[in-house]
Amino acid sequence: MNAARVGLAASLLIVPGLAMARPVQIAGATASSTYPPQEGTSYEARNLYDRKVATAWFEGDDGSGLGAWVELDLGGPHTLTGLRIWNGYWLTWDMWQRNNRVKNLEVETADGQEFSFELTDEMKPEDIRFPKAVTTDRLKLRIKGIHKGNTFNDTAISEIQVLDDQPPEFVVPTGFQASSTYPEDGDGDYEAENLADGILDSMWCEGDKEGDGTGQWVQEDFGAPTRVSKLVIYNGNAFSFSSFMKANSATAATLTFSDGSTESIAIKPSMMKQTISFTPHTTSSVRITFDTVRRGKEFNDLCISEAVFLP
Repeated sequence: MNAARVGLAASLLIVPGLAMARPVQIAGATASSTYPPQEGTSYEARNLYDRKVATAWFEGDDGSGLGAWVELDLGGPHTLTGLRIWNGYWLTWDMWQRNNRVKNLEVETADGQEFSFELTDEMKPEDIRFPKAVTTDRLKLRIKGIHKGNTFNDTAISEIQVLDDQPPEFVVPTGFQASSTYPEDGDGDYEAENLADGILDSMWCEGDKEGDGTGQWVQEDFGAPTRVSKLVIYNGNAFSFSSFMKANSATAATLTFSDGSTESIAIKPSMMKQTISFTPHTTSSVRITFDTVRRGKEFNDLCISEAVFLP
């Protein structure tokens, strides 16, 4: 399915299971160099925080980008615990392999603290943790080593989340279930876990070959009784309006709570953020069963980009 130096230095441990923290809203970014636009596609530093992994920042140096940097403006001081990075060019699996990925990354705070990371060479989000919380209003990320691409000598990063020391605003799921899932392809996977990753062009898509998604469901488990009163949802494929129109999207759903009680909700056929209120429930899980859908123009598959619950 296709729809885009002064002071401290330390060697940091990559932490695959870094506990979810609240992403800081990045105010802006500048880069030492940027690859020029190609056929209307931009590779600017702002792509690092647009919540879309099919877009990327590419350095624009003559070589592989060693020494190239991007600086993230955090809009004011924040206490940070780590980063989440979508390393390389995530447009497709093929393009990820063809372009360089960052292997060694140096991160510098506003007061000159430096931290060094060695990143794995896998097409999956990577969590890295600072050895202690740091307070800064900006971060400079510098490429110090690369994983070589098999075609192009250009290095890319698709997305970065800067994580502070506060928990997310939403209820963090401990697990996900789904009635069916569209099989992984050259564009990535469509697992239910994508519903809570903060990325608009990674999504859950149902995998029922015979239907349009009506009656399909996803379930978020919380691990303990938890109060929920709102659903925040990005319906369909929220990468772009054209992508949204191609695939199915939901128009109504039933929420089923762990005690068997239910709530019926209406969902707008829109790719924009929706916050849907319902009677508060204390529950250890919520199952979202999609009762009706809007048919897409190209793919007869229901997709949901993001769906999380608020207390």
